[in-house]
Amino acid sequence: MLGSVQGIRQRSFTGGMNEREQFVRGALLGALGLVVAGLIGFGLFRMWDWALGFATGALVSLLSFRLIVLSVIRFTERPASRSRGQWIWWARSLLRLLGVAIMLLLVILYLPVNLVGVALGLLAVQLGMGGYLVVRSSFSQSSNAGTEDRKL
Repeated sequence: MLGSVQGIRQRSFTGGMNEREQFVRGALLGALGLVVAGLIGFGLFRMWDWALGFATGALVSLLSFRLIVLSVIRFTERPASRSRGQWIWWARSLLRLLGVAIMLLLVILYLPVNLVGVALGLLAVQLGMGGYLVVRSSFSQSSNAGTEDRKL
């Protein structure tokens, strides 16, 4: 009974999404939660240059992640010749990296930001992914608890 209730919870949590959509949504929610917590923390200590750096770094990180997701979707779902598709994928990846570098350069040159705050903001998506994977693995382990005895 407990396993069926947790199975229902897991299905309602995912909402019929495939695994890639679940991962992207979970990573974004984790990253946004981290960004909000970071901004509140920096605001409480009145570290405005850190908060601005954290926010701009997180924005760059979130935009880069979104471009990566779109690139992967285009590469995996469109029927194109293998060599042409790979070349386009590499070109878009290099353009994305160049865009991120230009954005970071402009942020550092023209905004009064703390560089450590920017670096922490750039880690927001990676930490959001890690948090999502930890929550997901602990959730799937708890939903499988007790099913081993029933299989015997």
